[in-house]
Amino acid sequence: MFIKTFGIAFVVAGFGAGGLLRANKMVKRVSQLRKLRWALSFLEKEMSYNYTPLSSAMYKTYQFTPAPINKIFQECSQYLTEKSGVTGNEALTKALRKVAPSLELYPEDIDLILASSNQLGMSDIYEQKKLFNLLQENLKIQEEKAQNDLNSNQKLWSYGGFILGSIIVILLI
Repeated sequence: MFIKTFGIAFVVAGFGAGGLLRANKMVKRVSQLRKLRWALSFLEKEMSYNYTPLSSAMYKTYQFTPAPINKIFQECSQYLTEKSGVTGNEALTKALRKVAPSLELYPEDIDLILASSNQLGMSDIYEQKKLFNLLQENLKIQEEKAQNDLNSNQKLWSYGGFILGSIIVILLI
């Protein structure tokens, strides 16, 4: 009887924890999209108003941005300062591919950033502003979608794990 009780507790707790983890990932995604948008706004100001070179602007953005989003800009800055002949887009692509597994961003979020950043550091200030505005608008749309998903599914995942664990226990008894 004692072992059954522990088994029941482990099943319910395991499924409950899984649901809570999934809900937490949704919260982190919204937060990371917002921080990424802020970071890009900072990067735009560094490049457009302070005329900071791209590698230095990326490094300043890394220092300004909270973790784990700042790792994108740190990696990108490193690629650009190595003077290996990579463009801003190539450095950002490499950095995103390297850092993406540690983020809660969906592949569609990463693809949106990569698709919008083709001209990063390769055109005049006016074009860079347009690029950053487009990218920030697209990220804002993604953030709103993520917030809507969070609002509609957070309780489902949070409670659903415990409910599913309870149903499985009932079926096994």
